[in-house]
Amino acid sequence: MYQVASYWPSIESFYRACVDDDSVDIRIFFVNELSVESAQIEKTDVFLTEKGIPFFVYSEKELKNFHPHAALYQPPYDVSYRNPSALSVHLREMGIRIVYIPYGIEISDTEDARFNHFHTFVVRNAWRIYTFSEVMLEDYKKYCPNRQAVRALGIPKFDSIVHRNEIGSSDHFQMAGGRRIILWKMHFPKLIYDNNQKKQVTPYIEEYLRFAGQIEDYDDLFFVVMPHPMFFSQTISPELSKKAEKLFWQLRGKKNVYIDDRADYRISLYHADAVIIDRSAVMVEAGFLDIPVLYMKNPDYEEPLTKAVKELADSYEQGTSCADIQKFLDKFCDQELGPVIGRIKKARLQVLPPEAGMSGEKILADIKGGIRNPEKKKINISFFGASFICRHYIEKLKIKNNADFKIVCLSDNDSKKWGSEQESIEIVAPEKMKEKEIDLIVITSEQYYMPIKRQLVYELHMDEEKILRLDYFAEMYMRDYMQNAGYEDI
Repeated sequence: MYQVASYWPSIESFYRACVDDDSVDIRIFFVNELSVESAQIEKTDVFLTEKGIPFFVYSEKELKNFHPHAALYQPPYDVSYRNPSALSVHLREMGIRIVYIPYGIEISDTEDARFNHFHTFVVRNAWRIYTFSEVMLEDYKKYCPNRQAVRALGIPKFDSIVHRNEIGSSDHFQMAGGRRIILWKMHFPKLIYDNNQKKQVTPYIEEYLRFAGQIEDYDDLFFVVMPHPMFFSQTISPELSKKAEKLFWQLRGKKNVYIDDRADYRISLYHADAVIIDRSAVMVEAGFLDIPVLYMKNPDYEEPLTKAVKELADSYEQGTSCADIQKFLDKFCDQELGPVIGRIKKARLQVLPPEAGMSGEKILADIKGGIRNPEKKKINISFFGASFICRHYIEKLKIKNNADFKIVCLSDNDSKKWGSEQESIEIVAPEKMKEKEIDLIVITSEQYYMPIKRQLVYELHMDEEKILRLDYFAEMYMRDYMQNAGYEDI
């Protein structure tokens, strides 16, 4: 389900693995009927055509004719990118397994970022989610309600790093005329809310404007400036948008600057001699190229980073101002950044997953295995509230005698019960439920149902859709299972 041309690196090796596998029939559906967001969608069909990649324009009729076992989604933001017939929940209800490979890398550890990483509709609807490392998998287990879908098999964009010699060059390298190339990669100006306060998480554009006014002082260097595809999106605040337009108006007139707004960022990244970058998933990829990296931040708000990438980001040179950029470039010209490269090499061993270069093949193998050998799955239940009411309903509904169900555990807020058993069923602390594969959580308390539900959803990040009141569960169970099993006297 393809929409954003610049996301191609995030799926390319997986797509190639599917094409090379005779047992797989793969089709790209270009979802061109937009919901709201448009800045990232423009020219996607042109990109696919230029790449020689066959595609169909999406329609529900064509999808039903193809009848896929699985559908891979790109942006995880369903309702801002798609209309009803292309929503992930719609395909899921059609019986199609939803697969999500993050288009970026989970770098930020703010509350805003955690929602984007772990709670968007595509993520919650997914049958499989793939992340780049075991360290990142721990965050999914901690925060993602759909944690059971996640596998740490690496991501395809790391595959192209390993095979970067296969990525071609571009005409603008001839413009460099033998000068060393500095890639200046910019995220779009981004505001977030932190503790109900608006914060700018990207560097101040004023500092970039100052450097743009002095960039020609470095005429022995060639700058490839690469804006985020949403740099001029309508979603950016008008004040920041005006500054962004002024920055690029100023840069376009410089003799040692090339503005690279093409969809495939890797050509410029893999041919750079140094990188200046602010918050971006590309900043992780830059750490694998054995070149110096300057990480630009906002001086008044340092964005918390996930444990999975923080060590690598901390190994970069750090900056917040025009002066910091100049200092970095002066050191680069004087060949004084060798220790930085060594520091980066050491840190990246904590980030780069083992067996890099094979993520696409491993993801395909996991999908095929899950489709061909589906487990005969019992419905795993946890009852919250290990009381006499819980005991009574388990016995009355004869759940332990039903082969379609398994009571995984009981849970309770009373710490004195933790580690004990009720009816041979383990009672665990509420947070321990996240370590178990649970399909339904039944709250047995009528009086404290809402406080317990708030605790499970907002403190423990359990999936709200899996939480049921005891009365609803009993009614559903009696209707769908008890009578089918021949128990009429209930």
